[in-house]
Formats: sequence, structure tokens, C-alpha cells
Amino acid sequence: MQSWMSRATAQAPVAALAPDGTALKRSALVIGNTSYVPARQSIPSSRKNVADVANALAKLGFEVRRETDQGADAMRGLIRDFFGSLRSADGGAALAVFYYTGHGMQHLGENYIVPADVSLEQKSEGITKAAINIDRELFPHASLPNDGTAVLIFDACRNDPSKTTSDPSVSFNQVNPPRGTVITFSTAAGRYAIAPKSPDLNSVYTQILVDELERGNSSISIKDFLDAVKFRVKRFMETNEDQFLRKYAQDPEVAANLRLRLTLALQKPPAAPPDDEQSAWARIEQTVEPEDRAKLLEEFVGKFKDSRFLQAAEVQRERAKATLSAMQRNRVRIDSDIGDIEFRTDQAKALDGDKDAAFRVSQMFERGSNGVPRDEQKMVQWLRHASELRNGIASYQLYLHYRDRGMDREAVRYENRARELGYTPPPRLDTRRG
Repeated sequence: MQSWMSRATAQAPVAALAPDGTALKRSALVIGNTSYVPARQSIPSSRKNVADVANALAKLGFEVRRETDQGADAMRGLIRDFFGSLRSADGGAALAVFYYTGHGMQHLGENYIVPADVSLEQKSEGITKAAINIDRELFPHASLPNDGTAVLIFDACRNDPSKTTSDPSVSFNQVNPPRGTVITFSTAAGRYAIAPKSPDLNSVYTQILVDELERGNSSISIKDFLDAVKFRVKRFMETNEDQFLRKYAQDPEVAANLRLRLTLALQKPPAAPPDDEQSAWARIEQTVEPEDRAKLLEEFVGKFKDSRFLQAAEVQRERAKATLSAMQRNRVRIDSDIGDIEFRTDQAKALDGDKDAAFRVSQMFERGSNGVPRDEQKMVQWLRHASELRNGIASYQLYLHYRDRGMDREAVRYENRARELGYTPPPRLDTRRG
């Protein structure tokens, strides 16, 4: 394996600077909506969520704008001005964080955040007409120039008063992240996001997010950081003494399409690790094959208990388990001698458990782009790998693929898989049943 690992492209170093060595402009917009009509739909924890996230980001060197209980026009203006200022900033790279807490919902396969002046005493159509469509009004602005990176975090209440609480369409839909973005939802599609009734408490997700931000670990990438929050939230709720929290345990979703491996923390010159630790970590960073990588990560976690890389190793070990489980059901071929740097980087990410990178690799084989030939068989293999990693969009694409070929059994399987993962296709997609 060692002969092709460097060509397959493994991990790049974590950095707090732009690729040219200049400082990143670090900006954050933090919005929380508490007061809604009717009053029973209010979310008391939102104000504390906003205050604590804003303070934690400010300590990490972010220039933070904090707003609460904003109406639709004001929220649209805040979003437009925030991303607009980053786009027009004197040519430098930016690291942007957008955090929202409040009501959110899905309607006809698209995602919305609900401003404070939108009444929830109406049907979904009325709510979404006034709400902000994040797929169309936020995500397109978040892909920043000059290799900028945008981190979008949604800790949103999921209930829609016009639907039953068991209806999966009341929740945020899975998304395909734009280039240069990482998007986090505080719970999986179709599940609740737990918010306490007390204004003195954070929601479960934000409490853990703030705690991790305050650790200020400069040796963990943004993607690994958000996965660390995800795994910790899931473990906290699944093992909690409170039966309610166990029943409605959240499983946050992280969708990433990042070109750079940046850290949210300000880089502090760390003490040089011992040679054996540094060599062990470098070997992990250069290893792509999942089974080898999982073994090396297990060895590292067991041996280097005080390492500054320990948190990243624990997160990557968790992802390695998911990847190995997925590959037991669908083993993809690792291509080391074809493709450009983007293909090989996404392939390495996909083998590190990134469901969105696996989907992008499948699209490269479908298009015949990025230095790889068109190959339907490989496209399907990577779609299946993405589906095993819980990508509902890939699952739905497999449904369409098998349906159009009259392979009804496989079509039904992946249609059910897409539904299980909470993915609802927008009406613009072909939803005919074969």
C-alpha cells in the first residue's frame, strides 16, 4: 500500500492561516430567535445560546455580530450584509461562522429558518412564504472567494404546527454543501432538537458546542471539530439517565465540502511533540486505506494519551469505524493512478468517512471530470458507499438509477433508504414512480 499512498492524497496539515501565510479575516454572525407567535412556540434557551456562542467565538479572535428576535426583512439584510462584506473584503481569505438558533423546518424538500415575526399559527405554505429559504437565500452566498471557508451551524427547533410530530418532513432536509462550506444541523433529519424551557440553560447541542469552542484546540480541523461535537452530543444523549433524552437522542449531521483544513482556534505555537509521536501522527496523515488507517489510529489513541493530536485521533477513529462498516457491505476500489488533486483529495476524505466527498467522487465518475473517465460502475459503487455513510441524496440518486433501468428491487431498497435518512427530494427532481 505504501507505494501509492502519497499519490492517493491523504490529509493536509491543519492551519489557522490562509495558504499564502496571511492572516484570515475571522467573522461571525450569530442569530437567535426566542419570541414567536403563538407564545407556546417560543424558545427560551435561544438568547443564552446566542450569548454563549458569541462570547466563545470572540475569545477565538472572531469579530462577532450578535442579534436576537429578528424579523424576516432584518434577517435577510443581516445575511446579505455579512456575506457581502466578506466577498468585498480587500482580496483576502476569510473564515466565516454563521450560527442560527430558533425554529427551522423543511417544506417540499427545501430548508427554512423562521424569523421572529412569522406566525406559526398557519399552514406550512404560509410559514415558508415568509421564512428564509436557506437552500436558495443563504447557501449560495456562503461559497466565498479566495479559498474562503464558511461554517454554517443550525441549532434549530424542528416542529411544524401544521404537521404531526412523527412526520419526517417537519425537519431540515439533507443538503449538498457548496464548495468551501461545512454545514451542521444539530440533529439528523426527522429527529427533534432538544431545547429546554428555561432561559438560563443552553440547548443540548449548543452547550456541548460552546464547551468544545472554549477548549480552543488548535490542532483539530474544523471538520474534525464539528464531528467531535456530533459524537459527543450523540453519546451524551444515548447514555443519559433521563429517559426522554435517550428516547429523542440527537444525531447531528455534518455536511462538508472544504478545500482547506483550517482550525477554528487561533494557532498557538505548540511544543514540539516527541519524535515517536510526531512520526506516528505523520504516518496516520499519509495513510488512506481504511483498514490500515483504523489500526494506526487505534494504536495512537492507546499510546499517546497526552498528545495534542489525541482529540483529532479519537474523532478520526470514530469515522474509521463507520467507514469499515460501510466497506463491509460495499467495497469500493481505491484509484491511485488517475484523477487530479481534487479527485484524490475527495477520494481520501470519502475513505475517512466523509459521506459528501463520496457523493462528489461518484459525480466525477458520472461526468468523466477531474481527470477520471466516465464509468457508470464506479459511479454506482461510490454512490452506494455514500449511502452506507448515511448520505440520503446519494440514496435517492441510486433509486433513480435503478428505477430507470427497471431494477425494481434495488430501486425500492434505495428509495426506502433515502426516506430512512430523512431525505425528501425537491419537486424539481423527477419523483415519478416506476
